[in-house]
Amino acid sequence: MNRQTKIVLAILAIFIVGMTLSVTFAEPAHAKKYKGKKSLTVTIKDGKKKVKVKCKYKRSTGDYQGKKGKYIATVWKGPSQSPVYKGWNTVAKNTKTWKVCNKLGHKKPVTKVRLNMYQ
Repeated sequence: MNRQTKIVLAILAIFIVGMTLSVTFAEPAHAKKYKGKKSLTVTIKDGKKKVKVKCKYKRSTGDYQGKKGKYIATVWKGPSQSPVYKGWNTVAKNTKTWKVCNKLGHKKPVTKVRLNMYQ
C-alpha cells in the first residue's frame, strides 16, 4: 500500500471509533424528561399578574411546551449558549408586549420566572 492509502485508512478508522464512542456514551432520549414527569407547571409573573402555564412534554422535540392566552413557556434540557452548560433552560414570553425571560437551572428546571421588558 502506498502512503496516501494508509493515511486515508487511518483517518477512516479514527472516524469510525469516534462515532462508535459518541453513540455509546450518548444520553438516551428519555433522559430529557425531568424525573419522568409528563408535564410541568411554570408560574409567570408579569408585573402584578401571575399566570400558571401547564407545559406538556413533547416527545418529538424533547422539551416541555405550554401556552395560556398570550403567555408561552418552554422548558428543555441541554446546552444553552455555552456548550459546557448542560442544565435546564426555561424561556417564557408575553406575545402581546414581547416581554421575555430566560432562566437556567443546573439540576432542576426553573418553574418561577419574572418577565422583563429589556432582556
